[in-house]
Amino acid sequence: MTSVTRPPSSAPAPAGLTVIQVSVSDPRVRPLLRELGHEYSTRYGKDAHAELARYPDEEFTTPRGGVLLLLLEDGEPVAGGAFRRYDGTTAELKRIWTHSAHRRRGLARRVVAELEREAAARGYRRIYLTTGPRQPEARGLYLATGYTPLFDTEADPETIGPLPFEKHLTAAAAADRGRPDAIEADAIPPDAIPIDAIEADRARPDHARPDHARPDHDELASLKVVPTRHYARWAAALAVLVVSVQFLHGLVTNPVWQWRVFGEYVLSETIVTAVGVTLQLTVYSMLLGFALGTVLAFMRLSASPVLRTVAWTYVWIFRSIPMIVQLVFWFNLGALYRELGIGIPFGPVFWSVSSNDLIGTIGAALIGLSLHQAAYCAEIVRGGVLSVDQGQLEAAAALGIPRLRQIRRIVLPQAMRAILPTAGSEIISLLKGTSVVYVMAIGELFYQVKVIYGRNGMVIPLLMVATAWYVFLTSVLSVAQYYVERHYARGAERTPPPTPLERARRFLAGLRAAAAQRRRPAAPLGGGHG
Repeated sequence: MTSVTRPPSSAPAPAGLTVIQVSVSDPRVRPLLRELGHEYSTRYGKDAHAELARYPDEEFTTPRGGVLLLLLEDGEPVAGGAFRRYDGTTAELKRIWTHSAHRRRGLARRVVAELEREAAARGYRRIYLTTGPRQPEARGLYLATGYTPLFDTEADPETIGPLPFEKHLTAAAAADRGRPDAIEADAIPPDAIPIDAIEADRARPDHARPDHARPDHDELASLKVVPTRHYARWAAALAVLVVSVQFLHGLVTNPVWQWRVFGEYVLSETIVTAVGVTLQLTVYSMLLGFALGTVLAFMRLSASPVLRTVAWTYVWIFRSIPMIVQLVFWFNLGALYRELGIGIPFGPVFWSVSSNDLIGTIGAALIGLSLHQAAYCAEIVRGGVLSVDQGQLEAAAALGIPRLRQIRRIVLPQAMRAILPTAGSEIISLLKGTSVVYVMAIGELFYQVKVIYGRNGMVIPLLMVATAWYVFLTSVLSVAQYYVERHYARGAERTPPPTPLERARRFLAGLRAAAAQRRRPAAPLGGGHG
């Protein structure tokens, strides 16, 4: 460990706060790495060790152009941060951290300021960094400390990935290299660095700074601010708008669509009843499919080779056979087994019933849809369970929690975040897949539409009736899926992304603010000191 004592400053500083330069192997760094790892795995559900090991420890040492600083309070680490050499003129900030018991005290700002001064002392002229899309407090910190975002701040951070920032070090920061209290990399005495020098430097007015460090307000006022122009983006948006308007124009003006016939049938009693049958098939098949699929998923995860083999074979067979083939097979089950009974295996039968009496047309459709759906649901649930950190189960077992309670209270709630997106898509696919049962002459939506246009010949408007209902139902399911996913994301995201309604309100508020700003008289950029 190396550090240096600075002369006292006139600005008051919190008692006992010191900055020290340490190596990654220093024991006082362990709380930093431990909390960083916990934050990363909690917010992103990934292996924190792999992320922290992306950069060798040597990159944060003086010979390699890096540094690792800790902020101590009464000898205990309360914050820290580091930078590494990004290129010849740029340092990259990494591992900015504040102890969970000492947040909301401005310690992170102080660490960033000290890292900037140390980077200037090493000859760097630019700072670069990235932060995760699920760390709004880090994003706010860098925006508040003068960093320029290298991304669209209006876009959803989840669609961007790591959020990059940069900051060019000022002449004042570079001038600190010649000050007697600056950190020297080659000759550093073994004392601690009081933090007050940072605040004293910030508090200096412009007239107390060197001439080369004062902002040139006249030069700033003469600059013309020009917004960024995105010509390719505008051209693509214009092309999409032209195609969309052309399509809508064809919908309105083409007489073949026959919108009068569409309006006549879209809410007719026959069609609404058929929609009810479609929803019944979807709901019952979904419930039975996910119930059986969950059982199959845990059978595949079982330690029993028999259960694993049976579950794997089921998934393999039912994913290999097309749904329409399964439906026709179950519809003709009576030809293969005339009676179904209960009795002793390979022995006498105590009770039996005719297959056709037990399994009607609707029953055959539900069996076919549910068994087909269960094969896919099993893989969806299995993938979600495997996404849960194994350490969760080990901790639960160490606490003596029964296995079933572990699954019900620990595994499944965490697995839902991974299960829901695919499960929602599967339910929507099942809703549309119920149209296949028309081969069994069941009066669901597509079958009734087919019967009606078979009588009157109005094929296009009747197909649009079916299309409109399927679009409406899938839209309702998509909205429900969005809010269910948002509910289960509460444990992983401190600030969930805004809902579409919130985004619309924010957009309208931005338009109103921009309109109000245009009506105000223009103000000069900056101003001199009297």
